[in-house]
Amino acid sequence: MTRIAYRDPEDMSGRARELTRARGNLNVYRALANADHVFTGWMLAGDAALTSKTLPLRLRELVVLRTAYLMDCPYELGQHRDVARTVGVDGDDIEAILSQSDWRTGHFEGVELAVLTLTTELLTTRTVSEEVFDEVHNALGSEVTVEVLMVINRYSGLALMLNALDVDLDDSARLPIPQTRHGES
Repeated sequence: MTRIAYRDPEDMSGRARELTRARGNLNVYRALANADHVFTGWMLAGDAALTSKTLPLRLRELVVLRTAYLMDCPYELGQHRDVARTVGVDGDDIEAILSQSDWRTGHFEGVELAVLTLTTELLTTRTVSEEVFDEVHNALGSEVTVEVLMVINRYSGLALMLNALDVDLDDSARLPIPQTRHGES
């Protein structure tokens, strides 16, 4: 059970209420809306991460799931298992990502394996080897590499907040996939 009251959207500022409702009125947003002065900016940054056309959706969800697993965050795992399926990550791949070592021997090759390695290294050692960084950077370029790091940062930080607040996984709602800036999913 959550350690802090969920805010009622009716008690939020207009923009915070609008953003919360657009993202499914989920417990995560209702809990974090208690930080009234930074919540709206935080939500807008999240929308940018979720709607970027730069980072492929499947790759983003692999990063989010691996991050959620390594951060031991039940809320993120509960939400993003479903999201990952909607962008083409099958059940076997999800289970491999959510293991200590199967992700290395699963169906992942090339850039996916390199990004999963980068995510794992960064979150377990707090740094990334030159070899792993170069492999990701050479495959994806500077913009996507930095975006991968931003997604890891966003979801590891969110996991810390969710775990500290003990936010309850929503019973019926799952994170909606926002439309991209150009109207495509």
